[in-house]
Amino acid sequence: MSTQTIRTTVRRNAAGKQEIRSRNAIALMGRAPDGNDADDAFRAGELLLGALGACTAGTVSAYARNHGITALQDVIIEVIGEEVGSPSRIAGIEIVLTLVGDLSSAEREKLQRVATSCKIHNTLKHPPQIAIAVAAPETASA
Repeated sequence: MSTQTIRTTVRRNAAGKQEIRSRNAIALMGRAPDGNDADDAFRAGELLLGALGACTAGTVSAYARNHGITALQDVIIEVIGEEVGSPSRIAGIEIVLTLVGDLSSAEREKLQRVATSCKIHNTLKHPPQIAIAVAAPETASA
């Protein structure tokens, strides 16, 4: 089994939002100063659902491209999460997959099966072990 390390850094920015950085990409997450949802930043659950949707769409599109399913014009994904408390979490996820193009029923069935094989789907079905380590903050040198 080959492994690859993925690094993401999260830090509060000057506006009070969490900046999520990986390579040269940045996403914002957080709430408005009054504690309500901010319109200009994702909530954590939305990022999780978005990652699942984007991964699913990419997997389906790549499969179609690599296996000559040229009739596929677009993949549209809607991911719906059910939030519950005690403990606070997303307890249920529904993915609505829209395959745009003049596809045969066999191609549609194949692409639907492929949709369950993206990395994020596999991660959620086979949860990773999570370890939390506390690091000392960086100090400015004098």
